[in-house]
Amino acid sequence: MSIEISKKLWELSLTTKTDQLDQKHKSIIQESKKYTFKYLKNNFRSWERQSDNYAPLQFNLFSLRSFGFIKYIRYLLVSIRNNIIYGRNKCTSFYEDLEIIKLLNGYDILEKNPVHKSPGNTVAYFINKKVSANLRWLRYIYFSSIIRKYCLFQNDSPIILDIGCFYGGLQYVIKNLFPKSKHILVDFPHQLARSALFLGESFPNSHIYSIQDENSYSKFFSTDINNKYDFLLLTTDYFHKFSDNYTFNNIDLLTNFFSLGEMKENDFKKYLKSKILLNSKQIYFCNRFDSSPFYDPTYQNKFSILDYLIDGYKIKLIQNSGIHNYIMLPSRLFGKKKVRPTSSNYFDLILEK
Repeated sequence: MSIEISKKLWELSLTTKTDQLDQKHKSIIQESKKYTFKYLKNNFRSWERQSDNYAPLQFNLFSLRSFGFIKYIRYLLVSIRNNIIYGRNKCTSFYEDLEIIKLLNGYDILEKNPVHKSPGNTVAYFINKKVSANLRWLRYIYFSSIIRKYCLFQNDSPIILDIGCFYGGLQYVIKNLFPKSKHILVDFPHQLARSALFLGESFPNSHIYSIQDENSYSKFFSTDINNKYDFLLLTTDYFHKFSDNYTFNNIDLLTNFFSLGEMKENDFKKYLKSKILLNSKQIYFCNRFDSSPFYDPTYQNKFSILDYLIDGYKIKLIQNSGIHNYIMLPSRLFGKKKVRPTSSNYFDLILEK
């Protein structure tokens, strides 16, 4: 069933319009249209600009088997090259991220959810024989640790909506933490196609449903599907219509990590003013304090942490985000390319009614 849903979403993704999108997401979608569904099924976890990022340099048989010999050798050579050229690579914050997760008492989450045990994984750094992670996976463990520590749910089957779900890695970890939880994943069709494959393989007995056209939308609201899903895949084109008509249980937690600050101003405001967001019991944002600093205008529009404060909500948590806080990436500034930190740190902000 998840394969059928994925194929339908993938076919839809080939018609996704990009003229109104920000430059980053426009280029990502255009890149994804080059691939076939067959390629997606075999590589739903990783392709150009849509990967699990990296792991510290470590030779291990798991990664060799997962990559295949040729791809793995290329991966090792790129890692070695980055170390030689820049003195460090994209994994510079890996060990710090791991220690910060321990400070949050979240290491047990990683122990129960090692990345090499998750479907489709190819990039794994082994902390020991049973525990593994990569850069992106630590992000999911971090967010899950924050959610477990600071977000209170009134029942054991919370409804959690995530705007910008990627392939569903966070939902994988949260579902293992809260087995009865229900998840609404909002993203472009090509990302939801990946999520359908990943979550379907991860939880073969789960109920997955998607809303991507008028028929699937009407069926959700006219039948009892709205009470039976584990994972509801909702395309961005139907988010606002869904939001305006959603009258079931209020969302227990709505999340967004990074992507709101990358959007155009009109899209940003529409999400922040959406009915389903304003009716959510808790909201967790992780975004830049300044999405586009004056000396490094990273994104088209400029948002600050003040833009994420919402009337009617009190602040439960506000802090400098610990994840990837020490990452150093090669970037160009004032005409010079060097290894630099990101131009603005990220914040963790949890709001509650």
